[in-house]
Amino acid sequence: MSLFSRAGLANLLIGKSIAEALLVTTVAAGFYLSTTNPSVRGWLDQADAQTISGWAVDDDNPGRRVEVQLFIDDQFIEQRAANELRPDVRQSGRAADDFHGFVFKTPALAPGEHQAIVYLLHRGASPARRTLQIIGKPLRFTVQSPSAL
Repeated sequence: MSLFSRAGLANLLIGKSIAEALLVTTVAAGFYLSTTNPSVRGWLDQADAQTISGWAVDDDNPGRRVEVQLFIDDQFIEQRAANELRPDVRQSGRAADDFHGFVFKTPALAPGEHQAIVYLLHRGASPARRTLQIIGKPLRFTVQSPSAL
């Protein structure tokens, strides 16, 4: 094999690798954009043995009430709209009105440490496709034993 054909083959293989990397990146970006809503923001403010609360807003549609789901210790607990009074969210310029909060009543849990995670329910282009996006950071909280109260 001559030097020119080896260089040509090397260039061809490099070009093929670049094309494959671009294809994979395009597919990954398309998947991400079709399964998530990058314009949604929110935060999990509080989690304790009584309540779990926070807020969520869709920047592309600030008047829309987004659906959120609560998971405790990786177990689904409840779904609801983020439509509770939160004037601080509007005052900070994140929403068009005061009703973008969520409050869940914490269910009865065994004594000990637990983790609360709230997700936004995102419905994709297909009505059958739903994905969850985490809101804020998970919060850990402790439930005291009845004798400790």
